[in-house]
Amino acid sequence: MNKRPPFLLHILAALFVVVFLISLAGIIQLLQSWNWILAAGYFPHPVYVVFKNAFIILASLAAAAGLWARLNFSPRLSQVLAALIFAWFWLDRLILTRNPQPFGSHLFPLVLSVLLLGFVWICAWLLEPFMRGQTAMTGHMEEETPDEP
Repeated sequence: MNKRPPFLLHILAALFVVVFLISLAGIIQLLQSWNWILAAGYFPHPVYVVFKNAFIILASLAAAAGLWARLNFSPRLSQVLAALIFAWFWLDRLILTRNPQPFGSHLFPLVLSVLLLGFVWICAWLLEPFMRGQTAMTGHMEEETPDEP
């Protein structure tokens, strides 16, 4: 009895692959224009951006691989990672920028990021019983297998 994974699992894993690709493209683009960014006096320093994107790359790749492998902890990992990326995005946008923007220009990104965060949290919450059922099912099947003489 091989239970097919829900389509939600594929959507969530693909979302983390997209985050991986966006962060990877950000690092590549930053490295290609490194001298221009230093000459323009970009703040925060480009090294910070490389480390931030490298962390997001590794974490989103781990979350996507965990979801694809159907590990027990992968829904919680995806929830924690989504909250961390959300907090980091808003920390960068509100505190680390030198040119503060009025509240009206933050409204659309705020609504969009809250919707995406809520989507990831609800998807991961809905996938938790499936992930628990996978390990319970494989453990149950191993116990019931009769020994052949």
